[in-house]
Amino acid sequence: MKLNRTFGLALTAAVLAVAMTGCSSSASSTASSAAASSEAASSVAASSEAAESEAAAASVVSTEDLDVNGTTYSADCYGEFTLSNGDTMKLWKLNDAYADLSAEPMKGVVDEFPIKAEEEQIYVADVTSNGETTRQYLRTDKAGRNGSVSVKTFELGEDDAE
Repeated sequence: MKLNRTFGLALTAAVLAVAMTGCSSSASSTASSAAASSEAASSVAASSEAAESEAAAASVVSTEDLDVNGTTYSADCYGEFTLSNGDTMKLWKLNDAYADLSAEPMKGVVDEFPIKAEEEQIYVADVTSNGETTRQYLRTDKAGRNGSVSVKTFELGEDDAE
């Protein structure tokens, strides 16, 4: 039991270090030292355990301003995550944007979201695949009957795209 708790703390430190990369320059130096100190522990974890821990341990690493749809929003950056297919996702939550953007047309449902989604929120994700980065706009509505929140992609109107 004590070994599991120690392993869990080391894994959490490694996950936070991964999540901290990509938001602010001060976070990246902290991330690399934390990653180095817990590299051995994180390599032992199974991928499903790591994904669950990453989602549970995700925290805001910086707050930035993002322009979306002609409005500047304060955005909480959660850092950059590696998805199960090897793509990376840099993720922000736009504060106070749901009322402004919840009526935009839905495009699809997100299969993999690296943090626990909060209901009635707008997220922005820069997904990098094969060296190309695509910006995605994501929305969560009220939780369903089972209490889970689904994450959906949406498109800004053609006049609204940045």
